[in-house]
Amino acid sequence: MYDKIKKKLRKLLKHWGLGEAEADVFATLAMSDGLTAKDIANELGYAYSTTINCLNNLMRMGYVERDKKDRKFVYFANTNFVKFVDDEIKKIKTSLKEIAKEIYRGGYKEKLRNLAIKIENAIKYLESKKDKVGG
Repeated sequence: MYDKIKKKLRKLLKHWGLGEAEADVFATLAMSDGLTAKDIANELGYAYSTTINCLNNLMRMGYVERDKKDRKFVYFANTNFVKFVDDEIKKIKTSLKEIAKEIYRGGYKEKLRNLAIKIENAIKYLESKKDKVGG
């Protein structure tokens, strides 16, 4: 069961654009109460330098946090999935608005009328979800 949950977490994270190694590191941390980089590297069979690079990338993206305990850094997964979903919705909505702006600004409104309508509907849908998901 543990491996099945970890595998599904990895799949979700890869869907969100994380690489194989970052997804492995995050899933390992999410299934723990915090680990050192050495512990993560040993558990996954990764080189220490690979693990540190993954952790740094994950911290930059907001997926991992670290704390110093007993003169060692301990890493924790940020499992605020509502925030992650909300961030993804914002990115998608921004991209759709940019495409819509190009359609109207470029004079393609008539030629791309069906696409413009679908984009506008998607933006309205996402805006209606904003109040229900993360706010």
